[in-house]
Amino acid sequence: MTDPRSVRHRALTTHMITKSTIHEIENAPVKDRDGASVGKVAQVFPSTEDGSAAFVSVATGLLGGHTVLVPVEDATFDGTDLHVGYSKSAIKDAPSPGAGNTLTETQANAVRKHFGLSPAGKATGDMGDPRENLDQAGTGPAGADDTEGAGATPPA
Repeated sequence: MTDPRSVRHRALTTHMITKSTIHEIENAPVKDRDGASVGKVAQVFPSTEDGSAAFVSVATGLLGGHTVLVPVEDATFDGTDLHVGYSKSAIKDAPSPGAGNTLTETQANAVRKHFGLSPAGKATGDMGDPRENLDQAGTGPAGADDTEGAGATPPA
């Protein structure tokens, strides 16, 4: 019989954190991209777009006395642990949440910047070019961004 805590079993049963499953990750242990324990979920901050989990505050340290914010758009939950795609050191150095139970856009963008993500509403291009704003793709002259004419032969 397969141990339900085995990595192989987890890989088959992980899921994204949707609005209907946010309550499942409350107080869950948080694992970094290598599977190392980072802390526990202290609070979940839902997305204003669809209500899925956008950020969590993670209580870190020996007694959970330090709290940091981590984006979880691409995190998975295996029924026990929340798996995030960041290193333990990046998580430990992440910004702390402010007072209160809400997350401001400024705080969210500071966290996104810390983890190398684009500010909310300003997606970067497929080559990671911060000057290429996909929210405005196709609004300039042809060839102004690389989202137009994908797969087409470039002009001579």
